[in-house]
Amino acid sequence: MNKSQRIHLSSGDTGNDNQDKYIKVKLEQDVDTLEFMSISLGTTDVYQNFNSDYGVLIGRVIAYGGVGIPNAKISIFIPLTDEDAQDPDIYSFYPYKTPRDKNNDGKRYNLLPRVAELDKTGQISPKQPFGSFPIKEEVVGNQPILEVYKKYYKYTALTNDSGDYMIFGVPTGTQTVHLSLDITDIGEFSMTPAAMVTNLGYSPNLFTDNNTKIKPSTDLNDLPNIETQEITVDVRPFWGDTENFEIGITRQDFRVRSILSNSFTVFGSVFTDSNNTIWGQDLVKFDSRINELNKLNEDEWESASISTKRIGLISEKIYYYPVDVSDEEIDASIINPNNDPLYEKMKILDKSDYSVYKRNGDFAFIINCNRNKIITDDRGNKILIDNNSIDGVFSKFRGFITLELSLNDVPSNATSDISTSIKLENIRFKLKFPQQAPRNGSFNLEEQQSNENNIWRNQSFTFENSKYYSFSRFHGTVYCQNEEDNSSNYETWRNNQLRSFNGFWNEDKINYAGNKLHFWNSGIILSSDIINDEYDIDNKKMEFPSNCIVHGNYKGFGAQWMNLSIYLPQTTLVNGKYKKIDYVRGLTNFSRQTKGERWSEYNNYYYFDNTQDIAAGDVNTKFFARSDLHWTDIIEVPLSDIQKMKKINKKGFTLTELPLTGETYRNGDYIPVNPTINWDSACPLNGGKVNGEPTAPSDKETYFYKGIGSANCIDYLYEIGIVT
Repeated sequence: MNKSQRIHLSSGDTGNDNQDKYIKVKLEQDVDTLEFMSISLGTTDVYQNFNSDYGVLIGRVIAYGGVGIPNAKISIFIPLTDEDAQDPDIYSFYPYKTPRDKNNDGKRYNLLPRVAELDKTGQISPKQPFGSFPIKEEVVGNQPILEVYKKYYKYTALTNDSGDYMIFGVPTGTQTVHLSLDITDIGEFSMTPAAMVTNLGYSPNLFTDNNTKIKPSTDLNDLPNIETQEITVDVRPFWGDTENFEIGITRQDFRVRSILSNSFTVFGSVFTDSNNTIWGQDLVKFDSRINELNKLNEDEWESASISTKRIGLISEKIYYYPVDVSDEEIDASIINPNNDPLYEKMKILDKSDYSVYKRNGDFAFIINCNRNKIITDDRGNKILIDNNSIDGVFSKFRGFITLELSLNDVPSNATSDISTSIKLENIRFKLKFPQQAPRNGSFNLEEQQSNENNIWRNQSFTFENSKYYSFSRFHGTVYCQNEEDNSSNYETWRNNQLRSFNGFWNEDKINYAGNKLHFWNSGIILSSDIINDEYDIDNKKMEFPSNCIVHGNYKGFGAQWMNLSIYLPQTTLVNGKYKKIDYVRGLTNFSRQTKGERWSEYNNYYYFDNTQDIAAGDVNTKFFARSDLHWTDIIEVPLSDIQKMKKINKKGFTLTELPLTGETYRNGDYIPVNPTINWDSACPLNGGKVNGEPTAPSDKETYFYKGIGSANCIDYLYEIGIVT
């Protein structure tokens, strides 16, 4: 059995970062392994040399007052000898008699790579190489470089995931220990150029290409991402006492001077309907029945087709809990949402405090963590500390995000006149992420359902540093066709139709996506080609996934979750009182409908500006889609999955086509765990079934879409340098 002896070392014991510390320990003779910090040393290495002319140097590279930084380069600097200075082959590669000397390229002594290579995660590392250190192939294939490497880079080390390093066999006496650090290449704490500018306040003059790249320089001192340090250390003998079996270890830590922050990335794609499309038919041309508001206007085949959808620039708001609101308070408010309206204590993240990338259809946000402070303990573990401590770094962020394609940014001409004073006007959904509600549990007028409203506001997500997140949205559909001739018994028909059950009309069929006439089924998308004597619509080129067969033999998508890409439909507002439908303002797919004492006021509410609270003192829930039909979630996308998605050429795909490792993607079967949301089912109201039929089994397939047309949210991450 392997027996180990742990040597306890605490960073900062010396009280001076530039002062080394020598620790003497009595060694037990039957020990197999020595452990210190997150490093271990086998005693077979310890016992191989009983001379006392060498030492062991260990240490930790520390930022944030106590967090170990990985992938920092450490070396014992060895000055160029006078003899080697006369050798042009050696001197051309290693001209350094002091660490401040520069080579022919104008670069001082450093350990940073000269070229980028793939790291263990499959990413290019570093994203921009600025150093002069050779790669392995250069060392092995070039005799002068190999000689230099063996002689002058003999004592080098790389910090592990805990920020610890060890150099064994260091000559005793006074040594110069060198640190080379690239803050864009330090594992989970790596900064991006955009985050350095927006999140940390670096001058944009140091960057190029819309703050996606660092402006090149041969002088490492001019580069905002590079930090080098030298510390003089008195390396003491490892074997300090061979009779009493005492050993000595020299410790030297480095404190990173660069300002860093922990952040995460949220990305996705978005699309809406064509300029002339709305779910809501021109009532004058037809029977003026309420269910006409559920019917596509214009040419129904084209309007429902994925090829006619369009993209635009997303507008976002990011709401968060500040650090003085504890996780315990947030969790308690979920149980009793009306006891303490914590949403009032939330804040909206200022747009100057996070990095934003946008183009038509695609977006990415880099956001700093702001809660759950951590440091690295002696064993290399990350442990929580008080959020008010001056040490440590924040590791999480808790809040929610709202997204919209505003009509100002992406206009729509989908309007028509019913009379001189009454029009069918266009509105477009807004969505909160995440949101969920049981049937008829959607947010409502405050005094009627304040509990449901606070539940909606409290639903949030906890983001973690260095991770990638995207969005998932359930495509709710509402089918409402009625062939009854209402000319003779219109009043009876209308009154039956207006009976509102759980916020839907009497004859609504909810989340029936398969085998229905698509133009009566609000929210459905056609994804197969429509080719006949009248139409030649090329939908296949869009590569949009399908989960059902609609209208006989056409592929479609509806009543199911879509990951990565968000559809924000356009729907109808009846602007003015129209006697045949009274105070109904639109289709039930968007907003709950009711008939009662206040039905006229209620049915207007979410179509016009209002004073209803969202959170953080922000009001106006106009155009927010009902949360009991339009469930949304935030999904974690592992880096390895992003890399796989990049390699597949198709815009749309399923897990069957591209197996992924992520565990939070939404489908008709997966019920996630989120303490702020009681996900008691995978989908709302009969949704998420095979072929979009409520009586069928759950659809276990998972659907992804990168973006319409020129949009591709995966490619965009690579283009802006967030992923390489």
